Amino acid sequence: MYHISDIKKYLRCGRLYLYSREEDSTYNAYLRSDETQNDLLVRYFRMEDPFIGIRNDTPDRFEKERELHEWFLRPRFESGSLRFNVPVLHRIGDRYDVYFVYYNTSVKDLDLLTYRITIRSLKRLGYDIQAVYLLSFNKDYVYHDHLDVDQLFVLNDTYKDLPLLDVISKEDFDTEKVLKEMDELKEELPSKKRACRMRSLCQHYYDCFPEEKDLPDDSILFLVSSANKQKMYEKGIVHMKDADISLLEGNPLQYAQIRASKNGGLFADRCLLKSYLDTLSTRPVSFIDFEWDRYLVPAYEGMKLMDVVCFEFALYILKEDNTLHKYTFIGTGDCRKEFTEALLEYLPEEGPILAYNAMGAEVLRLKELSVLYPEYAGRLHQIMERFHDLADPFTEGMVYSTKQRGDLTLKKLVSIVSDLSYHDLDIDNGMKAVYSWRDIDKGDPPNKEEVLSNLEEYCSLDAYGLYLVYRWLYKIVS
Repeated sequence: MYHISDIKKYLRCGRLYLYSREEDSTYNAYLRSDETQNDLLVRYFRMEDPFIGIRNDTPDRFEKERELHEWFLRPRFESGSLRFNVPVLHRIGDRYDVYFVYYNTSVKDLDLLTYRITIRSLKRLGYDIQAVYLLSFNKDYVYHDHLDVDQLFVLNDTYKDLPLLDVISKEDFDTEKVLKEMDELKEELPSKKRACRMRSLCQHYYDCFPEEKDLPDDSILFLVSSANKQKMYEKGIVHMKDADISLLEGNPLQYAQIRASKNGGLFADRCLLKSYLDTLSTRPVSFIDFEWDRYLVPAYEGMKLMDVVCFEFALYILKEDNTLHKYTFIGTGDCRKEFTEALLEYLPEEGPILAYNAMGAEVLRLKELSVLYPEYAGRLHQIMERFHDLADPFTEGMVYSTKQRGDLTLKKLVSIVSDLSYHDLDIDNGMKAVYSWRDIDKGDPPNKEEVLSNLEEYCSLDAYGLYLVYRWLYKIVS
């Protein structure tokens, strides 16, 4: 039996679909919502005694109970070898209205595919579909006092000014043909696709291309922002130093990578790097890292869709006498104000402040806090002006080590400049930190102190790692 999610994985990559069948189905949401989707929908539609589908439900349950209810949440259906559910179904006599629920503000093509398959399959089963609606989020909604579901959602029956049912019905999708292909799929030979490196490396990348685990550190395949590295690799070019100049985009980072390959492992534009470090020469120097959780549905005063709650920071301060001082904060609940006040208390009033990808992370969070707490806006803006991004020397090609293997993350740099490893931590990445904090925030687990200690250890390594990289850059210049 297949699900629509299987079809979408197959269309993206056959091997991804095959791997997914063997994976643990445990799911942790990237976005947090303390309101269940069912509760939100019941409140929005004013449902009374709705049918609510449950995990591993059978289509028979819906058939037995469909005359007993007017509203149905996630009823399950089977059409041939395809199993699917409908987010919201409204029975009006012998006809039905279908409501697709999109927990964002704009619909993507693959979501339309889901809608097409669902409506086509319902019609094949004999259900008379009267209307189709799309329930999505109102991007302008702001939480005040309580969650207003009437303002949270936007309901419409159009897509790009066209009737949604017409858009869904206009293009037919041959579900049976695709399912037949999936039935016959035993093994698909690996081939490089855009999805292999979309946003980040696919978790199955080295399962498909195990030989690339043993690539040299300066492999042409680690050339950053290159549209032609695969072409060069297939032409027999192994090392970056032998790159075909006519196939390069010619950005500073690629130049740094190629020079590092020619230099035996390291390239540094020492003049440019020294100029950058001169802006950080005033003591004290602060190294800071934030952790935050992103909310699908606003939960606290002044929050919008997808807003965040900063719940932790770790701060190291390098003083005039070369001593390093550490400060940390971890809060629970709506701890945004406590977070802000702790930050203002611990950060020195002068000197540069370093973070990694600072402008898209820490500085952005501070801008949000300055709007939320205007009484602190002046001090927060002064702090923002002192931020420097420690990623700049690497993204702008001032320095590159072939040991990075094309990886520009702080975690990779820490592993190069020290013996420290995130793999030695119980919490070794940002999402684990978020999930661990949610466990504490939503209750009082028996291992609370241990989790708090693990959270502090993880965030502190990020902040201390900034100091280690900063010190390494100074060694290169000297």
